Amino acid sequence: MVEVQISLPKSINDIKLGDYQRYMKVYEANKEVDDANFLELKLLESFCEIDLLTANQMPFETFDFALQHMSEVFKQKTPLTRRFKMKGSDGVVVDFGFIPNLSKMSLGEYVDLDTYISDMENMHKAMAVLYRPVHKSWDGKEHYRVMEYQGTEKFAEVMKEMPLGIALGAMVFFYRLGMKLSKAMMDYSLQLLEKEELSEEQSQRLQRDMDGIKASMPLLEEMHLDFQMPPVYRYTKR
Repeated sequence: MVEVQISLPKSINDIKLGDYQRYMKVYEANKEVDDANFLELKLLESFCEIDLLTANQMPFETFDFALQHMSEVFKQKTPLTRRFKMKGSDGVVVDFGFIPNLSKMSLGEYVDLDTYISDMENMHKAMAVLYRPVHKSWDGKEHYRVMEYQGTEKFAEVMKEMPLGIALGAMVFFYRLGMKLSKAMMDYSLQLLEKEELSEEQSQRLQRDMDGIKASMPLLEEMHLDFQMPPVYRYTKR
């Protein structure tokens, strides 16, 4: 029997966002292929420091245990993390902070975030909008300012090294916020229509806006659920 050494991540934050992005690219390209073992092996290769050939030679008991462990890892909750530290390739530790006030985002920040937040392949760019080095901090860690936004290129590649759980937590938070804003806009629009103080043209335009909000809410909810339970592999059934 072949002896196999495998390094299992203890938590979802032991997985890097960049590694997850690479696996999801493989997953999307092969999820319809009639070969369940391939994606399971690629999962272990991507997150457990083991090459594909060696993973294919491991005893089934070890293989099954590793998959069950990864199942539990990806079930872990991912709350919003407002600050985290990350060491760069130069050994320097940087303190990153979540944008303190999303309502004060610049147009450039909003456009970039809206462009990248729903695309896993570019998620590191979205994270470079949401998280930036802390410029100033006071009252412990509760209050801080982050570096001025200089475009996604500044920290996008660095964000590929960030913990996956922190990235997923930020994504879920953003979608929850989007759903709350959409529902608030719906409630406000209904109040305006009920008051009957709008012209016919304004009422028609408002009705079109409401229809657009209604259409977008199921998509936001679907994205929210997808990111809570990412489809990263197929369960082994033998």
